[in-house]
Amino acid sequence: MENQSAGNNTIIQFLSSHPLFVGLSQGSLEEISRTCYIKRVPKGAYLFFQFDPATAFYLVWQGMIASQLENLDGRELVINEMKAGDCLGELGLLTDQPHSTSALALADSVILSIPRAIFLSMLKQEPILALRLLEITAQRLQDSSRREEALAFHDAAQRLARLLLTLDATTAEKGYLSLSQEELAQRAGLTRQTVAAILGRWRRSGWLLTGRGHIVVLNRRELNQLIPNQDPEIQI
Repeated sequence: MENQSAGNNTIIQFLSSHPLFVGLSQGSLEEISRTCYIKRVPKGAYLFFQFDPATAFYLVWQGMIASQLENLDGRELVINEMKAGDCLGELGLLTDQPHSTSALALADSVILSIPRAIFLSMLKQEPILALRLLEITAQRLQDSSRREEALAFHDAAQRLARLLLTLDATTAEKGYLSLSQEELAQRAGLTRQTVAAILGRWRRSGWLLTGRGHIVVLNRRELNQLIPNQDPEIQI
């Protein structure tokens, strides 16, 4: 993976319009722009691996990065997806621990990398940055609690239905999801065979259509009825 120095003016413009950095002093923005790097991560490549040292704070400039957890038997679970404007890598910096997940590019991505020492220095100099980062961390903890509840108390069909509806709620083309059964399995914490069996049952019931690398959701209502305590944002 090749690093490239970024143009200072472009970096400052990006940061000054980013919700996390709005209101920072010009001096702080200039210091970040002088010390950060652009990382280009092709689709299928890793930005970092689980248990790697946390050496930087990352902002997604373009593309999409999956936060991926791997367990001892080799199974992988996608626990979050970061799109343009999202950040990652902050937990390791705040706790001084290795990365708890891997970061996999789901599309060709451009990442702004701010070195650990510079970012921690900014947190001390700019209280508003620390407050906003705390808000992001709190929201991710809340989202994590929801995922843990789904994994602990929902059966396979409920977890898959919840995932499909969540993805459908955030996609630009409603009802059309561009992902494979293997990707669904990783996101839901299930085996590919289990996902294939459930999708086959729902396809025969007329709830959805499946094709190579895509799913078309036809009946959100039936999927919603499978899920106890639905999240408001994924209800129809």
